Amino acid sequence: MIHLSVEPDAMMLMKALIGKMESMDAELNMLRKQVSNPQAMLRKSGFVKAVTPASEDVWGDPLRGERDEVISKASKEMSEAMGHPMPSTNEEWHEMSWEDIHMMANTAAEAEGRRVDQ
Repeated sequence: MIHLSVEPDAMMLMKALIGKMESMDAELNMLRKQVSNPQAMLRKSGFVKAVTPASEDVWGDPLRGERDEVISKASKEMSEAMGHPMPSTNEEWHEMSWEDIHMMANTAAEAEGRRVDQ
């Protein structure tokens, strides 16, 4: 008799666990759908997509291969003032001595008409 009373309890427990697992699975699938679209998440969070025009007075980044004539001219003048070519890779910049860096900064300040601190 004891054996018979345990089975219905076990069945109830199994049904409860299966029901809980199914509801958790449904919630997980709903969360996956929400996370799969970051733009929708940002919109629900209150963020608004905005596009701003590029600044006209910002130069390109020579370390990313973005060179324009202002940067090229400054690079040429700096190379001539330093006596060796301007660094063009991250490795070359990191290998520079502090004296070279300070000389380059002073040369740039003089070329721009700024006061050079000694």
